[in-house]
Amino acid sequence: MLDVSWSALTLLTQVLTGIVLYNPVNSGASDGMYEELYCLSLNAYWEARGEGLDEKLAVSQVVMNRLESDDYPNMICDVITEGPIRESWTTRQNVDLAQEDRIYYPVKNKCQFSWYCDGRSDEVRNLHGWEDSVIAALLAYIEYGANRVDGATHYYAHEKISKPSWAENMTVTMVLEGHTYLR
Repeated sequence: MLDVSWSALTLLTQVLTGIVLYNPVNSGASDGMYEELYCLSLNAYWEARGEGLDEKLAVSQVVMNRLESDDYPNMICDVITEGPIRESWTTRQNVDLAQEDRIYYPVKNKCQFSWYCDGRSDEVRNLHGWEDSVIAALLAYIEYGANRVDGATHYYAHEKISKPSWAENMTVTMVLEGHTYLR
């Protein structure tokens, strides 16, 4: 269990939730930190929805661990949205359209983090779960406390699937309530 001052985090979460809930990615906010924190919060929310703060923090730490690796992009949002993309059929038909005006979408079910390209809405609906996700993302972002997943760069939901084939040559670093973490 985390040893955190809940009164301090509650106040901070209220401030951050007000900032982050309205999606600074699309709001034109100029500070990249808010965009990165928003992406990390969304990932914690969707990857560990219905689970506790510890699990959301562990999921967030996996993203942060990937930032340290040369195998992944150097920005949080890029790590989370990494995966193959395809061009929209509407822009693909126009051969004269400039590259910056073309629209691309992730290939369904082929992303690093499944929620990002599952074809479902990414709208936050559970404010309590969102607050926990923001707290977890912030703690991972500021590197608060020990890395509870011991450098893991991958995980899988062990109740939904058995050990995936991609995990065969990886070392399990932690098993929590909902996920198995590996590097």
